[in-house]
Amino acid sequence: MPSTSLPVDSIIYGRDVDKEVIYDWLTSDPDNANHQLSIVSIVGMDGMGKTMLAQHLYNDPRIEGKFDVKAWVCVSKEFDVFKVTRAILEGITGSTDDSRDLNMVQERLKENLTGKILLLVLDDLWNEKRDQWMTLQIPFNYAAHGSKILVTTHSEKVASIMRSNKMLQLDQLEEQHCWKLFANHAFQDEDPQLNHDFKDIAKRILTKCQELPLALKTIGSLLYTKSSLVEWKSILSSKIWDLPEEENNIIPALMLSYHHLPSHLKRCFAYCALFPKNYVFEKEDLILLWMAENFLQFPRQSMSKEEVGEQYFNDLFSRSFFQQSRRYKNQFIMHDLLNDLAKYVSGDFSFTFDGEESNNLLNMTRHLSFTKIPCKGSKIFEILQNAYKLRTFLPLNVTFPSQYQISSTMMQELFSKFKFFRILSFSSCSFEKELPDTVGNLKHLCYLDLSGNGNIKKLPDSECYLYNLQMLKLRNCWGLEEFPLNLHKLTNLCYLDFSRTYVRKMPMDMGKLKNLQVVEFVLCGQR
Repeated sequence: MPSTSLPVDSIIYGRDVDKEVIYDWLTSDPDNANHQLSIVSIVGMDGMGKTMLAQHLYNDPRIEGKFDVKAWVCVSKEFDVFKVTRAILEGITGSTDDSRDLNMVQERLKENLTGKILLLVLDDLWNEKRDQWMTLQIPFNYAAHGSKILVTTHSEKVASIMRSNKMLQLDQLEEQHCWKLFANHAFQDEDPQLNHDFKDIAKRILTKCQELPLALKTIGSLLYTKSSLVEWKSILSSKIWDLPEEENNIIPALMLSYHHLPSHLKRCFAYCALFPKNYVFEKEDLILLWMAENFLQFPRQSMSKEEVGEQYFNDLFSRSFFQQSRRYKNQFIMHDLLNDLAKYVSGDFSFTFDGEESNNLLNMTRHLSFTKIPCKGSKIFEILQNAYKLRTFLPLNVTFPSQYQISSTMMQELFSKFKFFRILSFSSCSFEKELPDTVGNLKHLCYLDLSGNGNIKKLPDSECYLYNLQMLKLRNCWGLEEFPLNLHKLTNLCYLDFSRTYVRKMPMDMGKLKNLQVVEFVLCGQR
């Protein structure tokens, strides 16, 4: 549904400070006195409350008298300069326009703006083409000094292309405001009197919504129609995609963001289905995985793989698919609902094993991650028996190596049954013996991570026949003292990390590794 300038809710929760900041921007003089038009952007992931905030600002009584003309236009996904211009004109004049071409409608808009102070809201703007925006804004240059455009968008890139003078990134709501918003829709009362069981479920549902206003409103409204504790528990245990379609506004909002992504970014985002909820990751690690899966396209030969991966990541980050960790600036996290979305669009191609799932993987499954490993390591093959074309084998946050032990028999079986691995990680595992020679049979392998294994003293010579290998991670392999003599045959190797090992010399002919871009090492002292 297209938005209108009229807010659905009379109260806006947790945005008082944001509202005052934007109000001050809208009513202040432009930073540059020669620049007549100021653009203010509200940026945030879908469902964060951008439109609601803009509606309350647009209807704020304090705005009255500060602008000669006002207009609200919901732009949404399809950006047609002619249609948007005509919608702006009709919003200002309050009447239907019969202009037949862009020139005619721009002339009429110019007549209605000349010498007048304009407030224009462009809600839900997606357009990332600079030339289209430049064409749209031509008539605005005739508006009087002090005119403002308020934009809501899910993308920092959109705000940048428009050359916004001010930009506000909406944060998630604080817990107290989440409860008030949720309770207002679930009970029509900000402070309902609930028995212990209902209140406990309500609090757990609140956590599930993870400070997203749209989710709080949607699930709160759904609970308002349910009176029994059984129904409440059912909603609590449901995945967001299992909720009734006719009552669920979350799916269309998030799916629209996904469908609007270019195809190359869709692949990269869907791959993040491997991450469990609340998983904190680093940009570099994710980019290396994308590289190994050959997800990166090269529009310009002058760009390196790392530069393309950085661009992809920043594009998804600017569109709010990733969020910066609150603790560490170089780490990132996905909102729970976006994690659900990634799993939804990835379908059966990705699977995350958490130790409790008993279902076997399907033959179409290509990517496997796990946070736990069965105590009986051989049981892993019961889970994997159908997924013989598995491409990704990735442990995440495995913090108990004693339970993650790989025997020689397991290793041999893994390498013989699964020959299509692109990504293979034994990070933080414990090998019974050295890495077997059969690793050299994995001809498609692009990414090998053995980090944290103290039992490895040397790598097998067969590893040098992994001609497609691009990334080799050996960080914290304390026992490692030397590389194979033929390491230079890994001609596609571009990333090598052997920091915190006891390797003290490199084999001959390392200069032949022309693709090697990153080498990380920290020299350790004598044993």
